[in-house]
Order: sequence, then C-alpha cells, then structure tokens
Amino acid sequence: MASRAAIYQGMMWRGRSWAVGARSMSSWWSNVEPAPKDPILGVTEAYLADPSPDKVNVGVGAYRDDNGKPVVLECVREAERTIAGNLNMEYLPMGGSNKMIEESLKLAYGEDSEFIKDRRIAAVQSLSGTGACRLFADFQKRFLPDSQIYIPVPTWANHHNIWRDARVPQQTFHYYHPDTRG
Repeated sequence: MASRAAIYQGMMWRGRSWAVGARSMSSWWSNVEPAPKDPILGVTEAYLADPSPDKVNVGVGAYRDDNGKPVVLECVREAERTIAGNLNMEYLPMGGSNKMIEESLKLAYGEDSEFIKDRRIAAVQSLSGTGACRLFADFQKRFLPDSQIYIPVPTWANHHNIWRDARVPQQTFHYYHPDTRG
C-alpha cells in the first residue's frame, strides 16, 4: 500500500479523473510550450461559438446529419457487424495483419499491379494516418538520415510537427492544378 500512496502523491480524484497537484508536477511542465492552434479545428470552434440556427459545421472531415449526429456509412456498419461476429483478441504480428496489408495494397495500387506482383512494395499496418506519418518519419530518420520529406500545401498542421520532432528536414510543394498548369 505504501507504493500506491507514493504513486498517488500529489494527485487528487476529481470526478472521473485524477487531477495532478500543481506543486508536485509543475516542474515537469514548466518548459512545455502550448501547441499552436490548428486552423482546421478553429473552424469547428467558430461553428460552436456561432449562435445562428442556420449554421453548418464544415470543420474536421466528419459528415453530420441535420441533428448534428455523425453520418455512418452503410459499409462501416457492415464492417462493424463483421467485426462483432469475430472478436479475436490476439495480438497481431509486429507489422500488422498480413491480410489487411495485402488487401490495402490491392486497393491502392490495383489488383494487377506489377509493384505487388514483383514484391517491390514494403508495407506495414499503422494505427491511423497520423500514426503512419509518425512511423515513417522515425523510419526515415533512422534508415535514411540524409533524406528530407516533401509535404503538400495545404496539409494538416500536425504533419509538419511529426517530421520536425523526428528531425527530418522538410520541404513543401503545392498540388498541381490542371487549369493553371501550376
């Protein structure tokens, strides 16, 4: 019990979570700068602050119905039903689900891709788009230390932070616009 008391020293229960005592933890956070506000999330903040009954949330890429509830595509519901019928709780291999990776590559490159047939693509499963970026940034810094990353304009604000934190030099590029050829 003494070890538990030591762990909880400086912490207080606040409803549903632990609040960290300012005295015990302030030195941990004293040099941490707040992250800059994300302009895309700012759109949602502006939506929430707007009193107009006719407002439309065009912020973060989530479709919502007239009641403000997320619209869930039928294919997602079907995937949920499939998963619910097969709750395998075993750990996946380190690189992820081989079947998921194989099917994702077919989706991205096409069923008859020469890259897939010739086994010229390396792939792993990641937690999310941000997780994939972080995984690759760390890989890039470790195995390609003299390389750089080209990040499109526009992109999500956290993409720059991911490569900055991995200490990979960044360049930006603009998407090609056929109308202006630039």
